[in-house]
Amino acid sequence: MIETFIVSAFVLGLMGSLHCIGMCGGIITSLSMATTDSPSKWLKTLNFQVGRIASYSMFGFCAGWVGLQVKEFSAIPILKIISSILLILMGLYLAKWWMGLRYLEKIGSLLWQKISPLSKKLLPVASQKQALLLGALWGWLPCGLVYTSLSYALTTANPLHSSLYMLYFGLGTLPGTLLVGTASITFKRWINLPLVRGVVALFFILAGLVSLWLLIFPEFTSTHHH
Repeated sequence: MIETFIVSAFVLGLMGSLHCIGMCGGIITSLSMATTDSPSKWLKTLNFQVGRIASYSMFGFCAGWVGLQVKEFSAIPILKIISSILLILMGLYLAKWWMGLRYLEKIGSLLWQKISPLSKKLLPVASQKQALLLGALWGWLPCGLVYTSLSYALTTANPLHSSLYMLYFGLGTLPGTLLVGTASITFKRWINLPLVRGVVALFFILAGLVSLWLLIFPEFTSTHHH
C-alpha cells in the first residue's frame, strides 16, 4: 500500500514538472549562470533543490499532524472522502481536462507577498548556503500542484507518511527542473504527449473512483475478503 502511495506521489511530481519548469526554471537558470565554475554551479543548483524539497517534506509533516487531529475528532471518514476526490481532481488536472486546481494558487499568493522580499535578499546567490536558503523559501511559492499534493498528504492523518509523500512528490519534480537544453525539450515533449498524460490521469481518476466506491459501499470490501 505504502509503495503505491509513494509511486503516485513521484508520478504526480514527474507529470507536473512542466508547471515546475515554468515556476522554477528562471531561478535555476540564473543559478547556473551566476558562476563559470562548473562544480560550484552544479552544487548551488543541487542545494537549491535540496532546500525546496526539504520545505515540501516539512510542510508534509505539519499537514499529516493536522490531519491526525481532524481524524481524532471526526466521526465520519471525511479525510478519506477528501483524498478520493483529490485523486480525481489530480487526474483531471494532469490530463488538462479541468484546470480548477490552479485556483488553489490564489490562496498562497498573499503569503508569498510576505516571503518574496526575503527571497530577493538572497539574490544574486553568492554562496552554497544562500542557494539552500533560497530553495527553502522557494518551496513556499504559490503552486496549485504543491497545494493539492499537500492537501492529499494531509488526508493520510500520519505525519511520517505525509512527509514521505511530499518528499517523493518533490523528487518527482527533479528531472524536469534539473534538465536543461535539448534534454529538457525532449522531456517536455514526452510528458506533454496526450496519450502519456491521459493514461496517467486515468490511473489517478480510477484510484479516486474506486476509493469512493469502497467508502459508499463498505459491504463490498467485507464480501470481497470473505
